[in-house]
Amino acid sequence: MESQQKSKRHCWECRRRCLVCDFTEPTCQRCSASGIECPGYGDVKPVKLKWLAPGRVISRGRKRNKTPSSEVESGMTETVTKRVPSETISNRHVLIPRVEIKTEVYALAECAEYFNSCIYQDLLPLCELGDNPHIYPLSTKHLRRASWAPDYLRLGMICMILGHRINRTRGSPESKGLIEKFYLYWGLAIRSLRDHLDIEDKRKGDTIIAGVLTLLLVDVQLGTSLNWRCHLEGVYELMMLRGGFQAMTRSKVLKPLLRCLWVLAVIGNTTCPASDLSMIGSQLDETDFLLEQYSTAMSPFHMCPLPLFAEIIKVNHLRMRATEYISTGAEELSHEAYKILQRVHDFLPEKWADSKRSSEDWVLIGSIYRAAVAIYLILSLQSLSVLHMTSELRTCCTMHGELLQVLISDGISSPRTQRFMLWPLIVLGVYAARGSPAMRVFVVSRLPELSRDLGTSVPLMVKHVLESFWDSGESRWDACFNKPYIFTMQIAIDTNGLPHTTKIIS
Repeated sequence: MESQQKSKRHCWECRRRCLVCDFTEPTCQRCSASGIECPGYGDVKPVKLKWLAPGRVISRGRKRNKTPSSEVESGMTETVTKRVPSETISNRHVLIPRVEIKTEVYALAECAEYFNSCIYQDLLPLCELGDNPHIYPLSTKHLRRASWAPDYLRLGMICMILGHRINRTRGSPESKGLIEKFYLYWGLAIRSLRDHLDIEDKRKGDTIIAGVLTLLLVDVQLGTSLNWRCHLEGVYELMMLRGGFQAMTRSKVLKPLLRCLWVLAVIGNTTCPASDLSMIGSQLDETDFLLEQYSTAMSPFHMCPLPLFAEIIKVNHLRMRATEYISTGAEELSHEAYKILQRVHDFLPEKWADSKRSSEDWVLIGSIYRAAVAIYLILSLQSLSVLHMTSELRTCCTMHGELLQVLISDGISSPRTQRFMLWPLIVLGVYAARGSPAMRVFVVSRLPELSRDLGTSVPLMVKHVLESFWDSGESRWDACFNKPYIFTMQIAIDTNGLPHTTKIIS
């Protein structure tokens, strides 16, 4: 029994790299083929760095006052211990006690290796759609710059990559250790951000905004996005202190951060109750400016065509107004809704994709979002009695629903378009309450695949919400999203333009 148990255990190097070991003894062939010395299958995890008593620092052939960048360039031969305060960090019922940890610089290097070998490789197919400045491997230069970044950004990157590994290895023996590590760094990142927010002259800085959005996205990635609205509203207040959205877009450095903010705020509102929408007025006011600023961007809004993204903003605004004009203004709102629907139908994916590389993929993306936006408009406004489900609208909705399922099936099977299918899948899932059981099976079967392939828990949360909605017997949009949800496949932002930071991920 002991021999059998040992033979089924992955070697320590394969476990670290999330690979399937071939179990050859005394050393596995996978490590040998990679030119790596296999650490074997022992019961005790090999120690790569020597753990030291608190307060001691030992380096090999270097002085204690060397910079973090020197640590990176030398292969991190120095070990530093940090002490977590005695209070525990509570998050999702996981308690982190007082412990000693090794330097984050080494953890960052390990995460960079995982990013380059796994996440970056998954992102490469996106470059076939067009040049994307946000996709590139992490180099020693990036690590050196990261070592100078505020703790909340550096630790945020570590948490993002740990979160990806947790979702990729879910259910394996390794995942428990990764989760413990995640919450340890997560607590330190939150504490660091809080400390910087307490410093008045740093409170409105670019890196603070990047830090809030980074930790929010990591929070969403692990399915713990209970306070996402507070984070967004906090960033909005910081923007107002700096002159507003238009003033901030003058900085090229901030554009990726502001794109992220708009995606979270606008798409997030689609999956919230109509009575609890956020930043609606400012989104509508800035729509024209938004279209002008991001008209040439590669993938500004999860590949959703900008004209359709603008219509989503207007539908969100109508939903909010419908909760204010319960007895009056219904006819006016209905008239505006039909005008939006007509513009959605007038959108031509072929024309939009004509000047883009890999136009066939872009036509598919444009067609998917046109059908999804039309269904969202009809179902969300019918839920509020702005639109009545006439035979014409019912036929329109059915046509878009059946088409959307076919298109998503094509989109989700391609590595170039797969990561942009979540919001259309959500829309199809709400429509499926009126559709066939086969359509519901189609939706729920695709969500776990997305979760593992893209390294995020968000699709699993979507699955839970949709299944509860179907079981309720309801079919109204607002009955599905009876509290604010945020579902995004973006797990971090590009902070490469910020001083003394590194890119996290696009």
